[in-house]
Amino acid sequence: MIELRELDKFIESRFQRIFILKGINLTINEGEFVTLMGPSGAGKSTLLNILGLLDDDYKGEYLIDGRPIHRMKERERSSLHKSEFGYIFQAYHLIDELTVFENIETPLLYRKVPSSERKSIIANLLDRFNMVAKKDLFPSQLSGGQQQLVGIARAIAGKPKVLLADEPTGNLHSAQAQEIMEVFQELHREGATIIQATHARSNADYGTRLINLVDGKVTTDETIQHA
Repeated sequence: MIELRELDKFIESRFQRIFILKGINLTINEGEFVTLMGPSGAGKSTLLNILGLLDDDYKGEYLIDGRPIHRMKERERSSLHKSEFGYIFQAYHLIDELTVFENIETPLLYRKVPSSERKSIIANLLDRFNMVAKKDLFPSQLSGGQQQLVGIARAIAGKPKVLLADEPTGNLHSAQAQEIMEVFQELHREGATIIQATHARSNADYGTRLINLVDGKVTTDETIQHA
């Protein structure tokens, strides 16, 4: 489904080339729950941004379902970015001036989903995450865990094929973090492909595969066994 071949990302300085990612070869199949781990500066977020088509400044090949992303026109890439990927961020990235309902609605408006269908999708998501009573509240009126649930609801509203999560529990206490990871596990069981970047080894245990990055290189790539 997703394939990277000899992918490099670097910064040209006056005297040398500084690599952020180096020689990444990776295949991620549909339905996997992959964790990218490594110390700060290892390249996790950069790799996630490239996978999510938020960054196209790299060398090497990136293919989705056999289609070479690096050869696509900007418009084609933008369309793929909106239709195939859902994003969940550490800082939630909710829009402060919009209610819970309106935040979840945002990607559906981009996709020109008809009003009645939008309302049905949002009602189902609010119900799923026990947020019906909070639909008219603003982000500042929610706890961190509730804001992240809204972020997840918004990310999956358009039924993307791939969910990308960058330190999704980084700002949460342990009970909230566990709740969020259990939501991811449930989404994965329902067929979602999930790629998360995290510092937390406990988060990786919810997934099916663990990739360690150090200094922009893949050092280990292992399957996680579940009892």
